Amino acid sequence: MVSVPRIDSQESVFGAEDITTRRPATTTALDARLSVWGQAARAAAERRADALLGGAELYVERVGRHSEVLRLRARRPKLPLMDAELEPLINLGVEFIPEVVTRSCRLLWVDPERVRENLALRLAPELEAARSEIRRVQALYRRRARLWQADQARLDALRDEIEELRVPRCREGTPELVAKGLLIRHREDAGLARTPAASGVTHRVGPGQISRWIQQLDERIDRAPTMGLAH
Repeated sequence: MVSVPRIDSQESVFGAEDITTRRPATTTALDARLSVWGQAARAAAERRADALLGGAELYVERVGRHSEVLRLRARRPKLPLMDAELEPLINLGVEFIPEVVTRSCRLLWVDPERVRENLALRLAPELEAARSEIRRVQALYRRRARLWQADQARLDALRDEIEELRVPRCREGTPELVAKGLLIRHREDAGLARTPAASGVTHRVGPGQISRWIQQLDERIDRAPTMGLAH
């Protein structure tokens, strides 16, 4: 069994077929299916990265330098951009945003454009890791298809495995969902802070402000059409 990322909560990129009318699998057909999956998976990873960039920008526009209170509390998945869930994106933001904000300050003001630019640089290795994993999965399946091209039963079984490959999909409101998750984490982590920050920033964003921002984001999320990302 080939080790591949499985995302059971999402739909397949392949359309449903009546099994009684299916043609025998061929190496050419399997190669084409792998190409379709690869293109969809790469696009999905890029959309998740863009969603994190947008969510981080919304978050930093509100809290500015106070993002330094964020604390990473859980080990993130190996390939967060290939995951189906929202939490890995939020954890990735928690991991990167404090450092990115520090590098994006102009005196006491945080430049949102520099935040986006610096975060994109930090996300580049994550995006490349997702692309490498996609290439690895494609290569494994193509190698098996060549080895089993004379064994029709194995080729048919391999086609079934390829059709089970999934890709995460983002909804239009995912940046707002990420920003909301970051604000919730900010509220929780700020409550744990007992000593002034090393940077000398002592003023904290109040819980009432965060609640209002979350409510505003909820209104935007409710207006966004659903496109399949669980939250």
